[in-house]
Amino acid sequence: MLKKKSGYVVAVVGATGAVGTEMIEVLAERKFPVTRLVPLASTRSAGGMVTFEGNEVPIEVLTKDSFAGVDIALFSAGADLSREFAPIAVKAGAVVIDIVPPGGWPLRCRSWSRR
Repeated sequence: MLKKKSGYVVAVVGATGAVGTEMIEVLAERKFPVTRLVPLASTRSAGGMVTFEGNEVPIEVLTKDSFAGVDIALFSAGADLSREFAPIAVKAGAVVIDIVPPGGWPLRCRSWSRR
């Protein structure tokens, strides 16, 4: 369960894709209390930047260590990456929201938890 805080560290897995980009925009538009944004993507996108609340934020490579200190992890990078990394994020203490269903489309949101 996520404890109420004044701000959250939010990771976006698939940050450079169409859905990940939209997630970042919605976080800003809705003024979600993000203290630190962690955009995660493949090695192809690493070193690039995303814009969040008028600031350029460097894109990091998704690794098993990416979720240290992350409160919320938003996944939009495909079922295979979700199956591999969502349990790792949960184990690190993050609440995971994954919009890619395990069986593909149609889209349904699901949440990973420590069960």
